[in-house]
Amino acid sequence: MSRVVCLSDTVSLVRLVREEVIVGGHLLFPFPASQLNDALRQAVRQTAPNVVLLELTNTLDNPHIYFFLRSDQAMRCVPVILLSSRPDLELLATALGADSYLPIPLDRAALHVTLSAYLDTPVSSDAPRIEVPRSTVQRYASLMQRPHLMTRVMAGVPAV
Repeated sequence: MSRVVCLSDTVSLVRLVREEVIVGGHLLFPFPASQLNDALRQAVRQTAPNVVLLELTNTLDNPHIYFFLRSDQAMRCVPVILLSSRPDLELLATALGADSYLPIPLDRAALHVTLSAYLDTPVSSDAPRIEVPRSTVQRYASLMQRPHLMTRVMAGVPAV
């Protein structure tokens, strides 16, 4: 079960997102997007979201919430999807470096596809292991104990 944060002041938008998130079996945490403060950042951080939906409006603080979230070490890798009725949304999302964007009014099918792309991605715990020969590990450990030899090896000069 994934956690979705929706930063929006539009009740109808939050309602539509809630319906889509619940149908997918995920949790929604709505927050107002009109005020930029430490309480908002702390609340979003505590939810540990898997994805953030951010509605961009014409308020001055609103686009800065994106940078506020990205500057937070805990939130840096969380995908952010911008929602807006602005005609230049695609350009703005690209300029900001957002992971995705959706125009308002929201198309429920587009919302489903976008959320599925970020929430339904299986996390593989079976990462392939690379076997390194024991002799290579021993040689590396030996070189690490003698930095002058490590410098020569890095320069391409054979260590004798």
